[in-house]
Amino acid sequence: MGLPAFRDAHPPVPERRNGGRNGNGGWQGEPDDRDDAMRVLLVAEDFPWPSTMGGTIRLGKIIEAVSALGETDLFTLYDPRRASLILPPTVTVERMATVPYPVTAPARRWRTAWMAQRGTPMEVVMRAGDPLPRRTFESWAQDSYDVVWFGTPATFAWVGRPRLGPTIVDLIDLEDEKARQRAGLLRERPADGLASSIRRTLAAAQTNKNARDWRAFQRSVADQVDRVVLCSDADVRRSGLANAVVVPNTYPRPARSGDHDSVGDPPTILLQGSFNYAPNMDAVDWLLGQVAPSLLARVPDAQIRLVGNTVPGVRRWHRPPAVTVVGSVPEMEPELARADIAVVPLRIGSGTRLKILESFAHRLPVVSTTLGAEGLGVRDGIHLLLADTAEEFSAACQRLLVDTDLRKRLVDAAEDLYLRSYEWSTARDRVQQLVTDVAGLPPGGRPDR
Repeated sequence: MGLPAFRDAHPPVPERRNGGRNGNGGWQGEPDDRDDAMRVLLVAEDFPWPSTMGGTIRLGKIIEAVSALGETDLFTLYDPRRASLILPPTVTVERMATVPYPVTAPARRWRTAWMAQRGTPMEVVMRAGDPLPRRTFESWAQDSYDVVWFGTPATFAWVGRPRLGPTIVDLIDLEDEKARQRAGLLRERPADGLASSIRRTLAAAQTNKNARDWRAFQRSVADQVDRVVLCSDADVRRSGLANAVVVPNTYPRPARSGDHDSVGDPPTILLQGSFNYAPNMDAVDWLLGQVAPSLLARVPDAQIRLVGNTVPGVRRWHRPPAVTVVGSVPEMEPELARADIAVVPLRIGSGTRLKILESFAHRLPVVSTTLGAEGLGVRDGIHLLLADTAEEFSAACQRLLVDTDLRKRLVDAAEDLYLRSYEWSTARDRVQQLVTDVAGLPPGGRPDR
């Protein structure tokens, strides 16, 4: 059975030529008539500006780095609920096309198609039936480029896995690892009766199938392109992909690093993320369902703030002042400034957490699970506090809300690690060198594997 198909869900989107609009309403980018100018195509799964969350910060900075290398075309999906799409002054493009994010097929159709096949993950299948992204891309893109960068493997699939030149796909994380972790948590979930046990078992089995599909999908993408990109050496080793390379998550140095040596009144705990993303939704449930009761017993006046895109399953936790579901914000700096600690209670994850680097850059103390801090080269009690049970996590939060000397030691060491290893210039140079190297490959010259 093939992927689900359905009629066009969006009106045609006109292409934008001769650059993108900047903040003043003018077109950015002047054509470069040099015959030897590098021609680059960037294909993004989201329009990343304003960049307020980890994924959009990474994508936005990569586009900035790549677009500086030559004549750049940008093709990007976007959320049609957004009011405007404005390029920042740091990015110049020759041509830009924007297409609404592909519509999800009816669940009964995409789920049947997914269950009947192997090698394509559920998250790819459920939107693969929308023809608009591929049709628009094929009519808009040039015949060839010196290098093509795809922001996600799903986007690469949705526009037809094109071969328009030497190609790089940013896998970002290993989605198969996250699916396996989620299946493990599902199996551990208490069951209330036979029906609940059956649902739990079926959900775990489907999630394991998705893990296998993700692993096959990641390998099939890697086999078709010149390089795939991951965030950490650990993920490169786990992937088993011979053409995988590391572009670390980094964070641009803030104008002000913040002062969090003392604790505010009331003490404020920040959890940020996209809360329509399954690992973050699980983190919310664990933090508020298992950690918060003990934490609020230890620190009764503490206030927990959830900042980021949200869904009803997360909004149900809104019980101010103890728990405030803030939702999306135009910029994170005010939330970082008012917080006393940042928490990263992740139990599902791959890659590295940019939100930790953001906290390090702003000198905000961090409590994380071991998985949440994986890949960053951090040490418990030196750069942050690590805790993997609800009681340990609660106790670690309390320590950072009362021990000012510990807070100071941690943020000093964390800021030093950030400046040495994770400031944006580190990744910028690596991205630009990678693009230059791949653009120099001979036709069809993928690396030996």
